[in-house]
Amino acid sequence: MVYLYAYTNFKDGLDSLRRVASIYWFLEKKGIKAEILLNEYRAQLLAKEWGLPLATTIETIKDIDAVATNSDIILIDSPELIEGKVLNYPNKFKEIIYINSSCKKAEFKGATVLNLFDDGIIFPSLKSSEKLDKTIFIFGDSDYNKTILKISENFKNKKIDLYWGIYFFVKYEDKLLDIFDKIVESEDYYNAINSYKNVITSSIQIAIDAKLNGANVAFLSQLRENSCNLKKLEDYNIKLIDNIELINKINYQKLNNINYTDMNNQIYNIIINNM
Repeated sequence: MVYLYAYTNFKDGLDSLRRVASIYWFLEKKGIKAEILLNEYRAQLLAKEWGLPLATTIETIKDIDAVATNSDIILIDSPELIEGKVLNYPNKFKEIIYINSSCKKAEFKGATVLNLFDDGIIFPSLKSSEKLDKTIFIFGDSDYNKTILKISENFKNKKIDLYWGIYFFVKYEDKLLDIFDKIVESEDYYNAINSYKNVITSSIQIAIDAKLNGANVAFLSQLRENSCNLKKLEDYNIKLIDNIELINKINYQKLNNINYTDMNNQIYNIIINNM
């Protein structure tokens, strides 16, 4: 059995799940069965809305061995520390594939470590659709500090839609409906990145997902901590905006002639070759 573990958490969001979803659909096309492991029930239910099978929930990366057996292949996409008994996973299981989305070198002896951007990128290949001549703001999956409300005046009267993250606070919607044109629910994520002409986000994975499915994308770099991966977004002609007040003056860039599908297949092929 192949297990795909995605770290899901109300503070860190669902970017790991987005990558695991793309890997799951790729494996499915290849006739390889896989099961998904997540950390909590809301992500479990949303994944099912996205078209994935019902996942198994576990508490942390250290609980993978409570589900998987020695003959299983485990793919891990998680920022959790590689420590304790997790260090022995490459000896315990048939194969460990580790997706490293951080800027730091991953120390995971015996595992096949895949570094995002350096070894390739992961994104869903969605069926092309006609784009709405509108802009959607996909801040992310959670807004613990109510950042959207703090910067909301910059979106007022601009006819911009808002993606409603799964971990947004209850009753938060009432305040934001006065600012944004329309609320798009989290279960409609894939339709959103595939149907809007323009996407503004502060998530690296969402930026990649949307751009590689034909959207114009601007990344609000001031809304997240500095990351070495931010500059790599410019390689995909994703516009970095370091001042929220500039959203009205975004000059979106078209994709260059690089074959990004090859970069997608590159990392998928490494995964397949280690199964």
